[in-house]
Amino acid sequence: MLYFKSSDYESSERFVYSYSGCSVDELEKAVSDSLISLGYKHLGNGVFEKGSRTMRLLFGAFCKYFKFQIAIDSNNPELLKLEIKKASTGASGGLIGVNQIKKEMEYMKKVFQTI
Repeated sequence: MLYFKSSDYESSERFVYSYSGCSVDELEKAVSDSLISLGYKHLGNGVFEKGSRTMRLLFGAFCKYFKFQIAIDSNNPELLKLEIKKASTGASGGLIGVNQIKKEMEYMKKVFQTI
């Protein structure tokens, strides 16, 4: 079922999407399932990571590493807001790494529109 309603805010650092027709638990599960299916690990406190930070530091852009912070605002239970922001700049991978993060962020926007 599609819960996505609208995009409230988008920038290169973060985006906020609104969802309706679901509970906080359902949205959390949908987000977690989507990210895990993409190869992300849940580190707790809404932090999801893909790849190895150590390998990224050693080999730069040859090893992919992404980290995102996700928060759900449930002030209005009928309209939940999901904020996704970068928790890693990609600078350890140089210019290529920064571009990899930008592309992953754009991909994440598309993924979260399908929830």
